[in-house]
This record gives sequence, C-alpha cells and structure tokens, in this order.
Amino acid sequence: MITQHLDRIAVGDRHVSRARTITETDLVSFAMFTGDWHPIHTDVEFAAADPRFGQRIAHGALVISVALGLVELRPEAMKAFYGIDRLRFVAPTHIGDTLHVETEVLAITPRGPDDGVVTSRFVVRNQHGTEVLVATLKCLVVREGAA
Repeated sequence: MITQHLDRIAVGDRHVSRARTITETDLVSFAMFTGDWHPIHTDVEFAAADPRFGQRIAHGALVISVALGLVELRPEAMKAFYGIDRLRFVAPTHIGDTLHVETEVLAITPRGPDDGVVTSRFVVRNQHGTEVLVATLKCLVVREGAA
C-alpha cells in the first residue's frame, strides 16, 4: 500500500495485496489474546443457531488486523499508521474465507516540509469478491530524502 515516498504517490494509485485464509486457529488464538470469547466466534452450536450467520464468524478486530498485515509497506517511506475513518464490517468473514485488500489513494495532505498524510480507500474482499470490510485509512508518509 505505501511502497513509495510521499513525492511518488498520486491520487488514484491502486494496490491489491496478497491473500490469506482465515483459520479456526486464528479465531481461537485471537480470542485467547484479546479475551473476546463471544460465542458467535468460538461456540459452534451457538453460532449455528444464530439466524443471521449460521456459523462462527471472525472477530471484526481480527479481520482488520489481518488486513493491515496483508498490505505492503516500506518502513523508510511509511512512518506511522495515522488512523482509520468510516470503518464498517459489511459482511461476515467465516473460517476458510480467503481475504485480500484493495486500496486506492483518495487524498494527499502535506503536514510540513518532510511528510504528509496519505488517505486511502481500504477494502477487504473474500474469495468471492464480496466486500467484508470497508474503511478510509490514513498513513503518515515521508518525502524522499527526509529524515
């Protein structure tokens, strides 16, 4: 997503990430790490009885975490994650779903002589092309040659 310095990024730039499949181990590990044991994520029978989902779904925070790990970045260009706006989980993610991220640069806002904020549309899709998460992501990016 951020593979270039600020000077080389343009509004409209697009990127598609590699993909990753969500596993049962991901759900259990995430529940253990965070303490979020909501049964819609961890209890097969509870989730099967839910008329909206019918099976366990991934934690929303797990989906955004995996998605952020999928996007490519170069540390010498991207200095910090600056924020997320308008985050929505628009479809459930199930065990066995394979996710990838599509980004498009929407705006570049200079902050000073050395850096600026790059705002991107951030869409996570499953193997069927269904949007499961949409957001506006902001990254602090430095200009080439800046410290």
